[in-house]
Amino acid sequence: MALVGTASGRAIVGMGKGGDQTVELDRVAEEAMLRILGERAPERHRVVSEEIGELGPRDASRVVLVDPVDGSLNAKRGLPTFSTVVAVAAGRSMEDVFVGYIEDLPTRAWYAAGRTEGFTMSRLVEPASVGEQIELILLEASQPERHEFSLADVARLVDEPARAGVRVRSLGSLALALGQVASGVADLLLAPVPSRAVDIAAGLQMVRQSGGGAAALDETELWKQPLDLERRAPFVAWRAGLDGERLLPRARRLLG
Repeated sequence: MALVGTASGRAIVGMGKGGDQTVELDRVAEEAMLRILGERAPERHRVVSEEIGELGPRDASRVVLVDPVDGSLNAKRGLPTFSTVVAVAAGRSMEDVFVGYIEDLPTRAWYAAGRTEGFTMSRLVEPASVGEQIELILLEASQPERHEFSLADVARLVDEPARAGVRVRSLGSLALALGQVASGVADLLLAPVPSRAVDIAAGLQMVRQSGGGAAALDETELWKQPLDLERRAPFVAWRAGLDGERLLPRARRLLG
């Protein structure tokens, strides 16, 4: 946290295996994450991390996906919306994830999910939305030139006349956005960009365990995606109580 919003934290130190520049803040956070895993992990595991890539025995029974700083641009600039993310899987695809953990580093709020424990969080928030009402849509579209839709198009995910009450927000951290959907704070997350498993595996587990759902926007199978560092399908996620079968075709049309 001492590096957040500082020139030294923004210093470029290399190129991560995920294809993005690694800055000092990323390096220090990943180093700490790998050290703790090495000291405390109860089983042999293979790590998949955005900076270092894949590390550990290929025949390990567990895959641990980590993004030490999700929302690193926010952290580098000093915008207080970023998180650390851990997911544990018993196989090599998204459907094999059985534990997810996200921590909002500036606030220390956390979100967690397991297959037997369900979804839980440290925040004392009562979801405002019930049933089919959609009021808050989160949009994660990092580079404007990649997208040709308007915010008015995003509002068309909602039936008339309820569109007038829709609001759109962007957090800059996919993991935290998924946590907000799982908790019912947000109704929808529209992520029209290819996303890495390290960013979304934990949050998708939370959405599923809380009774919500998610699907790829390019008609691939989101839950069959490999747990690697390749940017894969854009997707949409929705909270419990919403009809994904109705929302998904509209979200796919939005991307043309």
